[in-house]
Amino acid sequence: MPTIPKHWNYFLAVEAELVACARYVEFSQANFACYSNEFAKLILLAASEVDSIFQELCTHLDPSARAEKITAYYSILLTKYPLLTQCQVTIARYELTLEPWRDWTTDERPNWWSKSYNKLKHERYANLSSASLEAVLNAVGAQFLALQLYHHAVNNEYVSVDLPMRSALFGPKLPDTYKGGAFWSYGDPFAHLKPA
Repeated sequence: MPTIPKHWNYFLAVEAELVACARYVEFSQANFACYSNEFAKLILLAASEVDSIFQELCTHLDPSARAEKITAYYSILLTKYPLLTQCQVTIARYELTLEPWRDWTTDERPNWWSKSYNKLKHERYANLSSASLEAVLNAVGAQFLALQLYHHAVNNEYVSVDLPMRSALFGPKLPDTYKGGAFWSYGDPFAHLKPA
C-alpha cells in the first residue's frame, strides 16, 4: 500500500469542499467570473497551504535560504523546476486545463494569488468579487501541484495513492503521446512539457 503523502489529506479535504460547489456552479469557462463566499474560503485555505508547502520545500531545496513569502520562493523553485510556470493540471471531468503558475515571475505573483488571495486576505468583503471560480480552481490546482513537487523532492518518488485516496478533480496534464488506459499514479507533473 502506498504511503499517504504529507499534505495529501488536507488537500483532499479542501478539494471535497470544492467538489461540493459543482452542484451549484458548473465548472466551465463560461462561469469563471462567478464568485461566492465559499470560493473565498477555499482560496484562502488552498493558498495558505501552498504557502506552507512552498516554505517547507524551499527549506528542503536550499537550507541556507530564507524564503518566507511567495516572491522569495520563485528563484529557489524555478532553479529546481524551470518549467514550473508552464506546468498544467487538468480537470478531466469538466474538460478544463489550468496553468496555476503561468503569470509568476520574480516580480509578479500569479493572478489568482495577487488578484484574489491577497485581496481576500486583507479586505475580504470589499474584494469578494475576486473570489471567482477561475481563481479557486487555480488555487486548489496550485495546491495539488505544490504537494506533488514537495513529495517528489523529499521522498524522491512521484505521488501514488490507492484509488479511494485519489483526487476527485485534478490530475497532471498527460503528454500528447499518451494513448489512454489505466493511469494509477500521478507521475511526473512536467511530462507534458518534455520532448516526445
